[in-house]
Amino acid sequence: MGRASASTSNGGALFAPDRPGGLHERVYQSLLHAIVSGRFAKGSKLPSEPELAATFGVSRPVVRQALDKIRGEGLILSLRGSGSYVAGLDHLVTSARSSLMKSPVHAKAMLDDLEFRLVFEPEAAFLAAKRRAPNDLEKMTAALRQFEDAYASGQISHHYDYLFHEAIAVSTTNSRFVDAARTIEYSQDDDRLLMRQLVHFQPGTRGAEVIREHELVLDLIRQREAGPAREAMARHISSSRQRLIDYLRRADGLPAY
Repeated sequence: MGRASASTSNGGALFAPDRPGGLHERVYQSLLHAIVSGRFAKGSKLPSEPELAATFGVSRPVVRQALDKIRGEGLILSLRGSGSYVAGLDHLVTSARSSLMKSPVHAKAMLDDLEFRLVFEPEAAFLAAKRRAPNDLEKMTAALRQFEDAYASGQISHHYDYLFHEAIAVSTTNSRFVDAARTIEYSQDDDRLLMRQLVHFQPGTRGAEVIREHELVLDLIRQREAGPAREAMARHISSSRQRLIDYLRRADGLPAY
C-alpha cells in the first residue's frame, strides 16, 4: 500500500497508514485514529472516496469497505451526493471509560507513555529553544490556537495537543525526537486516546491547565530560554502524569500508583 501524503495545515500527519492488517483494515484504523484523536470533529466532512483512495494508494472499493465498517459503528453518517460526516463519539467515550476501569494493564500503558515522555520531551524543549526557526514558532502557535478552539467548542483536542508537541520535536532539527513523538502518537489505541480526553481535558478546569502549561513552554521557547523551557516542559508532563494518577485513584478496583 502506498504511503499517505496528506497532512494538516501546520505540518502534522493527517493519517497513520502504516498500520498492520489488510488494506481496508489499515485505511479503517487510520481513519478511526483521525476521528478519535479529534482531527475530524463532530460534523466534519471526511475526504471523498477518490481523495482517500489517492491518499492511501488503494482502490475505491477498499476505501468503501473501510467507510462501511466505520459507518456500521455509528461514527459517520453518509449523505447521498454530499459525502460522509463525523456523527459523534459518545458511545466510544463510554466504552473507553469502562475499558480503563477494568484494565490495570491498559492504565499502566498510559503511565508508561508519560514516563517515557518525561525523559525526552524536556530535552526537546531545551533544544527547540536553542534551534527553533520562525516557521517552527508559527507551527507551535497554530497548533496551540487550534487546541484552544477545539477545547472551547467542547471537541476532542488531542490531535492539536499532539501537533504542538510534534512541532517542538521538529524544531530540534533532530529526527530522533520526531520519531519518538510520532511513535508514541501512532502506537496509541483508540480507547487510550479517548481516555486522554477524559483525564486531561475534562472537566474544563483541566483543559485550561493544559493550555496554560503549553503557553508557558511556547513563550520560553520563543524567548530562547532553553533551561527554563526544559523545566516548564518537565512540569507539564509531570502534571499530566499526576492528572492520570489522580483519575486512576478515583477509579474503583484499580491499584494506587
